[in-house]
Amino acid sequence: MTTDAAAVPSRSLDMARTFVADYLEAAGREDLSTLVRRGAGDDFAEVVIAGNLLSTHMQVLHRYEEALAQYADPGFWDEATPGGALALHDNGQMARNVLAGRPAFFHRD
Repeated sequence: MTTDAAAVPSRSLDMARTFVADYLEAAGREDLSTLVRRGAGDDFAEVVIAGNLLSTHMQVLHRYEEALAQYADPGFWDEATPGGALALHDNGQMARNVLAGRPAFFHRD
């Protein structure tokens, strides 16, 4: 499943709201929990911090998914491709790029 990079902030905010609302509810603050669930507590420090953390994590996962999708594509391994299989030329570079926090097709110019 590939995630849309543009959807990452929205999804991470939704997840942060749920996490913080559950935390507040468990702490006995149902009033604040309800506020956060309705989206009216997005300026709470807990929501901001959780949202930033989740957004960063989701961006990492998005890079991993993009690289895995390339590796899973049968065309990537097709030896009949002119010049040989892309996998032969890649030699694991996409994986190294992603693990280093760069896009899969990172090229230094």
